[in-house]
Amino acid sequence: MKQTAAILLAWTLALGLVSLLMLTPSATAQSVADTVLPPVTYTDGRAGASYSFYPGPEGQERYYLPLAVQAGSRWERFDFSWPRLEPADNTWNFDAYDTLVNDLYNAGIPNIIGILEMTPEWAATECVTKSIMAARQQTGDWYPPAPRQFLMPLADGASRSLTPQLTWNTVGARTPPNGLYRPWTVTDFNGNQWAEFVYTVVSHYKARVKFWEMWNEVEWDLLWCGSEQDYAQLLKVGYRAAKAACPECTVLYAGIHFWADQTYFERVLDILNDDPTAPANNYFFDVLSLHSYSRSDHAYSLVNHIRSRMKVYVLDHPIWLTETGVPVWGDPQAYNAKYDYAATQDEAAAYLIQSYANALASGVERYIFFRTNDADMGEYFGLIRNDRSVRPAYSAFQVAATYLISPTFTTRVPTGTNLRVTLWGTPRGKVSVLWNIGPVTSVYTLPATIPQATLVNRWGTTRTLAAVAGNYTFTLSGATANLVSNPNDYIIGGDPLIVSESETANQPPTSTIRPLPPLIAIPAFTVTWEGRDNESGVWLYDVQVRTGADGAWVLWKSSTTATSAVFNGTDGNTYYFRVRATDRVGNRAAWPAIPQAWTKVKLANTLHLSVGPFFADDNRNGLWEVPGTQIGEMLLTNVALRFVDSLGRDVVNPVIADTWEFTTTVLPGETYRLKMTAAATTDYMRSLSFTWPLRADVITESLGMVGLWPVERVYLPVVMRRSG
Repeated sequence: MKQTAAILLAWTLALGLVSLLMLTPSATAQSVADTVLPPVTYTDGRAGASYSFYPGPEGQERYYLPLAVQAGSRWERFDFSWPRLEPADNTWNFDAYDTLVNDLYNAGIPNIIGILEMTPEWAATECVTKSIMAARQQTGDWYPPAPRQFLMPLADGASRSLTPQLTWNTVGARTPPNGLYRPWTVTDFNGNQWAEFVYTVVSHYKARVKFWEMWNEVEWDLLWCGSEQDYAQLLKVGYRAAKAACPECTVLYAGIHFWADQTYFERVLDILNDDPTAPANNYFFDVLSLHSYSRSDHAYSLVNHIRSRMKVYVLDHPIWLTETGVPVWGDPQAYNAKYDYAATQDEAAAYLIQSYANALASGVERYIFFRTNDADMGEYFGLIRNDRSVRPAYSAFQVAATYLISPTFTTRVPTGTNLRVTLWGTPRGKVSVLWNIGPVTSVYTLPATIPQATLVNRWGTTRTLAAVAGNYTFTLSGATANLVSNPNDYIIGGDPLIVSESETANQPPTSTIRPLPPLIAIPAFTVTWEGRDNESGVWLYDVQVRTGADGAWVLWKSSTTATSAVFNGTDGNTYYFRVRATDRVGNRAAWPAIPQAWTKVKLANTLHLSVGPFFADDNRNGLWEVPGTQIGEMLLTNVALRFVDSLGRDVVNPVIADTWEFTTTVLPGETYRLKMTAAATTDYMRSLSFTWPLRADVITESLGMVGLWPVERVYLPVVMRRSG
């Protein structure tokens, strides 16, 4: 999307406009006066609205920009046109873009996505794909050829000051740039015109423009007539050039116009994956840019499809919705008759909130609405009309930018024709977005997390609700946004409702791991945790473990309601644990900076034993009475020595010696015996028993001189009888 009127008009006459999408959702039409809520000053910076910098109908400078900022937009995306910036080789003209970038930044739009595109005639080559006028096989998510008259664009000289000197109707604009495959360096571009252009522009704007998109909708031959291999090369060169100029900048894959060619992006990713340098270069893009129009469900289903297919070829990357919206019919300043993939003003407002919620549920990181105003469009998508009056989608944008922000996590639950997307742990606690995707009014019951909630509609009107029997009950209006060509196909749901369940003070719960003993003598041991919350109560726990003081934290238990679990360790390792809790409205504590409990698994002790010399302890008093005394006990030599476990198995090899010293491994709690027998005579022997608890240090046993006791034998008399 986002072309000038002449471009769009030429294309739509040939093909009809391209709206994407499929699946369910629909919209109700309860008209109210257009509303501008108070300016959005607190938001999470996720949302943007493109082309907010356009002048007004009388040439008023930045006519729509203040309203875009008041709506909560913090992102802008637009073309940095190569023919405009470099009209002749090495002749640069930055003035108009310098002014624009500074104006956006000063107005409160700190984030700019610059689309680097459009080959100037002096760098153009030739098309290798079919003509843009060639017939296409239509799918259910293409606009059909439109037997209707499109509005002519708003004519104003000021907007044309940034119009490229070439249009997309000039064949050269769509061609791969000259020298694209030539090797280059930043000191010698060697005729690689694209590398030089990207490096120069990114270098010039790197202080304020940190996001660069490499072309736009390349699967659509209106904008790109090179091959998939050519685009893969353009992306590789552009990525390296942008990173060379600004290592911290983010590079976006060209906005995917999925329905023009549903596997084009896969073919490009497959080519990128074949490059052995791809992993070291993040596969030559940091973000996958996606465009999705008209069907509010596609912000979920299409995103998930794109993500799943991307992961077949490359590692997962963030996905940004860089164009999304729905054209309006029935507006006094828009096309009056209903047509496929268009919506009433009220349905368009419902689309905005539904697609925004679905985008959050699918993990989209940025949501950029197409677009701020209607100027130079063949169809009208704008939040704001050309006369600066606002459509209902404007207040819906304000509501989304106010309430649908900063979730800890998001869930999406369909129930019949009803759909609920819940944002947990927002600044307003648990925020649920409810809508009905079917045409018949429905009833939805939401279990209450806390006894009181705030209900918000898409116009920003609020009221307080009290739970009844532990529930909130809502009537959800039916969908009305169906297709002319298929009245049973609803592309937008009915009017959405937003329910905020917030604690009096939205504070995360506290949690801790109960202390563990310093040493544990078994591999499987129980870890126990607990938590407290100020109001709604603890709901879930996440527990992490790391092995060793310098190990990486690894998630062990995720979103569990349990408060204990058995951990299986390995001998010799020390394990550290920490826990964080989530309360019932989604407030989640940060991970503790230091471990909360730790223990070492030590399944065996190290024993160092020394014993001997040995003597004949005739009186068993443990004292050696040296020769010459009354008793005169003798030293024993060549004593047979064994060290055995409780089953009588030798722990170390037996020896015959006068002394014995060894180091071995023993198990805590096990009983061991030291068996000593005089080898020359079996009249002296002794057995000593040992049991050791778990010890952190080496167990040292030095028995010194040990007396062997005389063996007491009992002789039974033998009675002999004479037989017979």
